[in-house]
Amino acid sequence: MTDVTNSPRTSRLHTLAVVLSSLVIGFPLIVGRLVEAVLDTLNPDKVDVAQPLAYLSQILGFGFGSLGVLLVVIVVVLVVLYRRGRSFAAIRLPFIVLVVQILVGVATLLLSGLTNK
Repeated sequence: MTDVTNSPRTSRLHTLAVVLSSLVIGFPLIVGRLVEAVLDTLNPDKVDVAQPLAYLSQILGFGFGSLGVLLVVIVVVLVVLYRRGRSFAAIRLPFIVLVVQILVGVATLLLSGLTNK
């Protein structure tokens, strides 16, 4: 009987899970900055883009939307890995990375809220 946790497909899926889990903070920030750059360049609503809060709702919407999509993809990949490995050991590293990323993100938001009042 072969061990499915050592198959090349599972190994690639495990690597993908770790990489996706490590992008929980960075990916939404990059998406938000990209949306900000596009909107500031095109300025479809003809607002004063010199103001730091120009297009804030669109930037936040795309940022949090990309975070939501990323989290759904991560959960799906973790479920597939768990079903293949039939143990928590199969998803331990990507799960730990995900939890750490979420904790760091929440701590950053809380500390930003305290310092900016």
